[in-house]
Amino acid sequence: MSKEASAWMPFYIGDYLGDTQRLTTEQHGAYLLLILDYWRNGPAPDDDAVLQQITKLDSKGWKRCRPSISRLFKIVDHEWRHKRIDAELVKAKANAERRSEKASKAAQARWGECPKDAASNAQSMPQALLGECPPQSPSPEANASPREVSGLMIELSEIASITPPDPSIRFDKHKAELDTVEGWIAAGADPALIRETLTQRCANLRTSPRSLAFFDKPVREAVEQRKADGSRVDATTDSIMNRVLGRNAA
Repeated sequence: MSKEASAWMPFYIGDYLGDTQRLTTEQHGAYLLLILDYWRNGPAPDDDAVLQQITKLDSKGWKRCRPSISRLFKIVDHEWRHKRIDAELVKAKANAERRSEKASKAAQARWGECPKDAASNAQSMPQALLGECPPQSPSPEANASPREVSGLMIELSEIASITPPDPSIRFDKHKAELDTVEGWIAAGADPALIRETLTQRCANLRTSPRSLAFFDKPVREAVEQRKADGSRVDATTDSIMNRVLGRNAA
C-alpha cells in the first residue's frame, strides 16, 4: 500500500466500542496494535511469535489475550484477516488512485503530454518536486509562468477539501497557493511529508480551511521535527561508534 494511502486510517469509535466491550485494558492495547500493523503492513501470519512481537506482549500475556482477540479476526490461509479493515483498505487505495488520476489529467489539460525527460530538464528543484512539466511551446499570454498550477497542488487541495485550482486559469490567480507549497519545499519538506501532515491535520478539523496557507505552521513544524529526529539519530549513532571504538582501542 502506498505511503499516501496508509498515512491515516478511518476509526469509527462507535463500531470499535461495540465490537470490543468485553476486552480488558490489556486486550484493547493488543488489539489496537494489531489493527494498526494490519493497516500499514497487511494481515499478520498466524504465528504466535509474530503476533506477540506486534502486540509487545510477553509469551504469557499473549497466551492470555489471544482467545479473546482472535474472535475479532478470521484465520484464512494462515493469516489473520479482518473484514472491516480489508474493506477500508480497498477504499483508501481507490481514493488514492482517483486523486492521482485527477491530478494527472489536470496537469495534462494545462501542459499536454509531458516528454519522458521533462523532470530531468526542470528549471529548479521546487518545480521538479512539484511534478511540473514545461509547456511544449511558449504561451502567447504575457502573464504565463513556468510555475503554473501543479498536480501536487491539486492533490493537496483535495486532501484539505479546498476547491482545487483550475489549470485553465492564468497563473497569477493561484500565485499565493503555489508560493506556499514552494515555501514548504524550500524549507525542506518533500511531497510525502506535506501530504501526510495535511492528512493528519484534516482528520481533526470540523470545517474546511480556505487555503493551503492554513497548514503553513504544521508543515514547517513537521519539517523541524524530522530534522530534530535525524539529529538525535546521528548523535546516538556517533555515541555508539565512539563507545565501540573506545573499547576496541582498549
